[in-house]
Amino acid sequence: MKKAALAVLSPVLFAALAQAQTTKATYSIAGKLDGLDNQMVYLSSYYKGKESKDSVTAKEGAFAFKGAMPGNLVYYLRFGKGGYIGVPVDLNEKISITGDVKKITEAEIKGAKQLPVWKEWFKSWAAITARAGVLYKMADSLDKVSKASGEKADRSYVDAEFEKLNQRLVDSVEVLVKKYPASSVTPYVIMDRFVNYPNPEKAASTYAALAPAAKKSTYGVEVAEAIKVSGKTGIGVKPQFTVPDREGKPLSLSSFKGKLVLVDFWASWCGPCRKENPNLVKAYAKYHDKGFEIIGISLDDKKENWLKAIEADKLTWLHASDLKGWKSDLALEYGIKGIPMNFLVDASGKIIAKDLRGEDLEKQLEKVYRN
Repeated sequence: MKKAALAVLSPVLFAALAQAQTTKATYSIAGKLDGLDNQMVYLSSYYKGKESKDSVTAKEGAFAFKGAMPGNLVYYLRFGKGGYIGVPVDLNEKISITGDVKKITEAEIKGAKQLPVWKEWFKSWAAITARAGVLYKMADSLDKVSKASGEKADRSYVDAEFEKLNQRLVDSVEVLVKKYPASSVTPYVIMDRFVNYPNPEKAASTYAALAPAAKKSTYGVEVAEAIKVSGKTGIGVKPQFTVPDREGKPLSLSSFKGKLVLVDFWASWCGPCRKENPNLVKAYAKYHDKGFEIIGISLDDKKENWLKAIEADKLTWLHASDLKGWKSDLALEYGIKGIPMNFLVDASGKIIAKDLRGEDLEKQLEKVYRN
């Protein structure tokens, strides 16, 4: 989705894939599309959290890519400034694509064994995203009403519909797993929906239902690794870390033993994080005197932006960051794929809750300090 001559292998893509290559396998994707003419065609794939990209200039609608592949992958192709398609490619498959670039979703794709599974999933996913688009527009309208009137608009219907849609997503993935447990596409979907958008419980349960062939596939191995990493922030685990604070001095979680600590992953550039900050400010003001602490772990890479956001949002608790962005050592170790993300550590240093937002955080803190 997201130059070279026709049919010439890109050195950049070859090198990127060759480094990760675990088998001597290749892929070949070629096609001819009406209306494509001499436009650019872009190819991308995702493997171990990294995107590999290539591009060629079509010649009278014809294009071709080939190269080494580390295992079964899903490749995305984008044509000129137009639409895109995804194609699941098993080891050594030769894929051909024909049709009209203006009707790219209707193009004929041959050679992809897993294509029927991909098409079935994409149909479900398209329906889910279409409904999500409607709900996001409704939510935006309610926000505008709230700003204009100065009174909070009733979001109960929208919130309830989002909950239903999320359950629909979970159900769709579980149906796919049950129907195609051995397909290499299935672990890709688990990775895309339950790992990249963290849902550790569902990632683990759907992975467990996979057949051995799918577990051994490229994305199956990735899911297994992700589940192992997510266990480091699971309920009952006692995490340990040391990260530089705003002055560059080491800040260790272990030094707060005996206190209730919320470890909050955020960043100045993260809109949802900034919207959640007022809830943290409120909770901190109410419970800090009772022993509640917050450690804000930023995924910023620019110190100036990080410090400005702390001041602007009036975040008076402890802050730390290695200023490596998404390459943060702690984020990589704990498998942080999205923010805001947090976990609550009790007086013994054990995680007792995760991903607390808004009222959920307030309820959890009230429960702890009431007992």
